[in-house]
Amino acid sequence: MIVETLHREILVGAFDEEGRLPADTKVAERFGVSRMTSRKALAILQNKGLIRIEHGRGAFIESDVLEYRLASRVTFPQNVRSNNQLPSRKLIYAEGRQADIWVCSCLELAPKTTVLSVQLLGESNGRPVAFSTNFLELPRFSGFVEAMGPEADVEIAMAKFGFASLWPGTAKVIARMPTEEEAKLLDQSPSRPVVEKKAVEVDADGRPVWCHVTCYAADRIQFVFDGAEPGK
Repeated sequence: MIVETLHREILVGAFDEEGRLPADTKVAERFGVSRMTSRKALAILQNKGLIRIEHGRGAFIESDVLEYRLASRVTFPQNVRSNNQLPSRKLIYAEGRQADIWVCSCLELAPKTTVLSVQLLGESNGRPVAFSTNFLELPRFSGFVEAMGPEADVEIAMAKFGFASLWPGTAKVIARMPTEEEAKLLDQSPSRPVVEKKAVEVDADGRPVWCHVTCYAADRIQFVFDGAEPGK
């Protein structure tokens, strides 16, 4: 009953401009149920894709998905801004580690080469939509994290290393269920899928520059694949 009632109210726009639902305590009081029951009802609405529950903030009506261009030279910030939203990135960690077979193949490195691994969380209007683990050759990209600055601006850092523009190389995309850590980073239920993209970025001569594994919250992104330019 709680789920059906709140669902109807979401459809008719019964909540404020921010789309915030009442706290679980208010929902419990309104329907005369326990707080645990109200939490279960909100969790069902989240699993249906109708709301999102943000830890420490509350429950919000799920907004329209982002249109996100994959097969073009459009960056994460450009994709978010094209949807009239504000992009931001957060650095989760950066460390040197031994490259696996996939990374060595992408970057054309000898087996067991040490690379820089940088994990970033991408947000749209402060809401997590993707996180990526990026791999760069060392010592070629020593100082890359410092070059990104406090805003974790990858594009600025790449420009400082002489790569003002990069081109998409080979990419593979799959849908799968997230790990607990991935679901926590994306602030979503572990029962909702993610889309994983493994890709390499190349320079104007087609030489590999870096590769990355990116996980997107599947229900917050609508992927757009651009067609080839005429004559190319």
